[in-house]
Amino acid sequence: MLLRYATSPVGPYDELLWVEAGRASPAGRRPRVRSIVVSTPESVVWGRRNWGLPKRLAHFEWRGDEVRVTGEDGREVAHLTFRPGGLRLPVTTALIPTALRTLAQPPLEEEEAWKLTRVGASGHVTLAHLTVLHADGLYPALSHLRPRLTLGVPDFRLVFPVPKRA
Repeated sequence: MLLRYATSPVGPYDELLWVEAGRASPAGRRPRVRSIVVSTPESVVWGRRNWGLPKRLAHFEWRGDEVRVTGEDGREVAHLTFRPGGLRLPVTTALIPTALRTLAQPPLEEEEAWKLTRVGASGHVTLAHLTVLHADGLYPALSHLRPRLTLGVPDFRLVFPVPKRA
């Protein structure tokens, strides 16, 4: 997922993440954020502390519909192009079963318990086109994969409540 937050409690920031579906957890099989990079130190600190997300700092360089993401070590994490489509349709996660939208994050180095976060979102969705030019800086490496479906969500509201401990 490639996100550009216009507003958030820690200010605007960019984010690139890989979510794995159906990973084992104390709550059963749940999605898990496996790899995530963000553009601000505040997002790193609060994402790790609040939700157990393994956030790392990166630089996002946007040129129109193209973005290059570079890690703190100077290595390219990803190089993507993205073109949104036209027709927008309303969408909500309220229709998705709770288990499929509850992230289960294992403890980070500084934590002791798993964190379960029931994510909610609403907005509008459109078909889009994503080209992965390079994405070996995420785990797993994605450069050899082709997206089967790409959706743009040009306006949305994402809700990350206080997680439960498992």
